[in-house]
Amino acid sequence: MRPIGVAPQTLCWHCSRPIDCSADEQAARYIYRGEQPLTIMVEDWMHCSCGAYQNVRRLTEITVEAIGNT
Repeated sequence: MRPIGVAPQTLCWHCSRPIDCSADEQAARYIYRGEQPLTIMVEDWMHCSCGAYQNVRRLTEITVEAIGNT
């Protein structure tokens, strides 16, 4: 999976601090079908330092590659 485009800055709904999406420590991840072929919408629920949780959505491309010798 590879994100498409630049991720917008997401602010916490409770304290308005920026959410650090690079930490890769999501509390939950949901995946929804994208509108174009081979795309999905990835929704990560991130924990803010104030204690609130914020959802961060990102359009993502799916690439399937063969592994090993066939």
